[in-house]
Amino acid sequence: MPKSGTVSEKPVPPSRSVDPARRIENGSKSGGTPPGAPAARTRKRRRTQAERSEATQKKLLDAAVRLLRQSGFGGLRTSKVAELAGVSEGAQLHHFPTKRDLFVAALNHLNQNFAAHSRQLAKQAEASRDPIASIIDDAHHFFFSDFFFVELAVAMGDADIRDVRREAYEASRTSRFAVEAAWLDALVAHGIQPDIAGDVLTLTISIVRGFAVRSFLDNDQERFSQLYRVWREIVGSYLARHGATEIGRRDDMQAGVPHRARSARSR
Repeated sequence: MPKSGTVSEKPVPPSRSVDPARRIENGSKSGGTPPGAPAARTRKRRRTQAERSEATQKKLLDAAVRLLRQSGFGGLRTSKVAELAGVSEGAQLHHFPTKRDLFVAALNHLNQNFAAHSRQLAKQAEASRDPIASIIDDAHHFFFSDFFFVELAVAMGDADIRDVRREAYEASRTSRFAVEAAWLDALVAHGIQPDIAGDVLTLTISIVRGFAVRSFLDNDQERFSQLYRVWREIVGSYLARHGATEIGRRDDMQAGVPHRARSARSR
């Protein structure tokens, strides 16, 4: 028996050390992550050669568009495009061997983007109260863009770029006629006779394009906005005589022209 005044000490069982290897093994069996082990990483799917090639082309085209907007066709340099795109000159030359190839591809790239945007707006305008305002909005967005002025400069260029001028002409013609067809469908959807719709569409686009050219001499956006409103009122009266009474009503004129026309770039 223990002596009085002393505390009985129970034997302490020896500590059981666990082999680190067994600890990791047990952790993996339980499905948990072992202490201190890095989290498992999900392996990213490697892109195919075609996907990498497409991504490189898009970088080059976007860079070419940026340079065209800054410096025009004369300032388009393939080495500078490769630098802006962050790719090697060898990769750039592989996809677009010449300046002409690069320019034509960039032109088609931009035309496709503008056309897709315009077709979307035209589809939405089929349910709009004032499709004429939507046409002005879209036309102003295109004709007051840097891209249109680059095209205009190429179209008026010298004989040394005759081949480029022909390519630009064909690309723009195809794209813009597709856009006009979409807007014609939008006007016809409002019950306007196709021949009348075609006349109104051509005149409306021509007015906006004329203001874009005039901006070289007098870029008065407020004046353009006022004249857009005048034109919408004239068209509204003309269409009313041909049965389209809900388009271009006077109470709609107070809204002015769409936001893009009001905030077009200043030159």
